[in-house]
Amino acid sequence: MAIKKEKKNQILIQVDAGIPVQELADEYKISKGTIWAWLRKRKKEGINPNETIDNIKKQIATLAKRKATEAVSRKIAMLTSALAKLERREDRKEVVASKVKPMPTVVSTEEAEELKKRALDGEFGELFEYQKEFMQSTEIFRLVIKSRQIGFSYIGALDALIGAVAGRNQLFLSASEEQALILMRYVEHWAEKMSIVFTVNKDNEKRLSNGAIIKAMANNFRTVQGFTGDIWMDEFAWYQNPQKIWRAFVPSIGAIGGRLTIMSTPFEEPSLFHQLVTDELKYYMFKRFRIDIYRAMKDGLKFDLETMRALFDAESWASGYECQFVDDESALFPIALIKSCVNNKLFYRTPNPNKVQFAGFDIGRTTHKSALAGLELIENKYSLITLDLLHKATFEEQETHIFNYLDVNRLAQMNIDKSGIGMDLAERTKKKYKQRVKGTYFTPSSKEAIALNLKKMFEDKIIEIPNDSVLIADIHSIKRRASGKRFLYDSKANEHGHADRFWGLALGGSFINAIERKKGGKGRGIVLGG
Repeated sequence: MAIKKEKKNQILIQVDAGIPVQELADEYKISKGTIWAWLRKRKKEGINPNETIDNIKKQIATLAKRKATEAVSRKIAMLTSALAKLERREDRKEVVASKVKPMPTVVSTEEAEELKKRALDGEFGELFEYQKEFMQSTEIFRLVIKSRQIGFSYIGALDALIGAVAGRNQLFLSASEEQALILMRYVEHWAEKMSIVFTVNKDNEKRLSNGAIIKAMANNFRTVQGFTGDIWMDEFAWYQNPQKIWRAFVPSIGAIGGRLTIMSTPFEEPSLFHQLVTDELKYYMFKRFRIDIYRAMKDGLKFDLETMRALFDAESWASGYECQFVDDESALFPIALIKSCVNNKLFYRTPNPNKVQFAGFDIGRTTHKSALAGLELIENKYSLITLDLLHKATFEEQETHIFNYLDVNRLAQMNIDKSGIGMDLAERTKKKYKQRVKGTYFTPSSKEAIALNLKKMFEDKIIEIPNDSVLIADIHSIKRRASGKRFLYDSKANEHGHADRFWGLALGGSFINAIERKKGGKGRGIVLGG
């Protein structure tokens, strides 16, 4: 028998008020599964019944009519407290709204507006609705929290190019030099489609015939000072010192005659980016865009949701694709610890063959990547300068890569993962290069040893890494979980691999402690035998 809408709504109101589903199912003589189905449907439709003052008042009134048990009294007290907070927040919103003036919009030109119209019409390539929405915004302050793999840097480059056509300088600040160059490649891509020719065309700087420049570089608070034009803060959540960047441009942003766009996937919760996203009262001046993977797919993005979601643990998926901030508590390497060893000036490069290298090679074949990580001692820090990723490479190709590395870098030492599929490759490499190579079986105890050894290097500040967001996420993804009488250290796979970068780095770092102890240094980790 169909349940009338009025009765259904009455039941849902009581559920929202905190009355147990089983109790309501017994009272109304319906299946509790039916009630749970209603709740799931409502959640799927994005309805949150508890977010308004009126709904909380209804819940309190409903509970007040029931028998005054201890549970009911506690629920009423909790709702009353929530109601008071919400009412204070609404009062504050009204005060702020009464003081806020309409935000000014950016100045454009007929030529730039014509280019934008042609881009929105799809003349230079089809755009998704969320990309068009962003392109059409004219606010000076914009904030974007976004999913991975949805093409936002791509559309940002187009918007910046049109801003330059309008005569405004454009400055991209990225989490790393590599990301900055990727943005410039997108700018070149759009310029070619629009037949825009640069008078200056360097890797990190483009100049248009109207004199406007487009620059891209790794984030540096000194770079922002004195710049006039539009500033783009790309992957802001991954900046090493976001507060310094913020203090550098905030005093002058109102007078630069341009705009500020901050866009990033989320990372840690106690951060400036988290504050910007969540504190809409303090940072009321920002036009906000939130594009998770579901919104992007709704707008037409092709994405294999089921396959991709199966590759992630819940936390990694929520952070990377659902725009949720990261819980730092269960990570072996806290975010603050990782960032304390990031050097924005460090970048991957060809090693100096006349210097000693300490390398690790984590082996993969199909699902997992192979990773070669190489450390070099630079000014008393073991610096990660080599990080080579081989995806679906044959064992012969991997052997060639390792042999070439060891042949060119004759002072390099290497620790190879010799578990399972890696055993044959590790044995052949050790046979050829003798004392320069050792192998490590990946067992729970050996993984614990090299993981804790690397953590000690971070704690002692004797290691530094580039500002590579994927590497940082790999390191942070390592979790310590109890299993029987011991702890296990590992990470669930994602689209970038299975923390392959981390294990390559950890294998290379296993050489360091013996060296540091001989020098009287701080290293106290466990050194693995060959």
